[in-house]
Amino acid sequence: MPFYSFQIDTPLAAQVVLGRIRGLVREAPNFFQSFKESFGTRPAGSAPFIGSMDGASFNIRRDIRYRNSFLPLVKGVVVSTPGGARVLVRMHLHPIVAVFMVFWLGVVGSGAVAMFASQTRDIHSGFVPFGMFIFGIALTVGGFYPEAFKARRLL
Repeated sequence: MPFYSFQIDTPLAAQVVLGRIRGLVREAPNFFQSFKESFGTRPAGSAPFIGSMDGASFNIRRDIRYRNSFLPLVKGVVVSTPGGARVLVRMHLHPIVAVFMVFWLGVVGSGAVAMFASQTRDIHSGFVPFGMFIFGIALTVGGFYPEAFKARRLL
């Protein structure tokens, strides 16, 4: 499953870094605000991330105007270093999406192997589950990594 981690070293103090990250994050909107914002009435200049900060750690996701089940969840911590601060960031899929994709890829993957291994069926019938397996991987990777790189650039 997609996973992406990185660190950012900065000469700024940890409190300054936390303040800057706090400026990029807003609380999740309630149902009515979310419904209103889905029609393009989001305030101009609103924060690019939704989530929470607790001390030196944060749990956020990008605030996007479209649906993406593969949007990375961003977890990080800011630690002080002798030369400034280090931001340690981990990105991963939502656990429910990860479990569904493991299940789906497992079923179509085992179906592809069974079809190719079967001597009684036409060899070409194994290409459909194999194609679904490749499509599932491409969908997951294609939905996760571009968003992860955008989130890294924003941080």
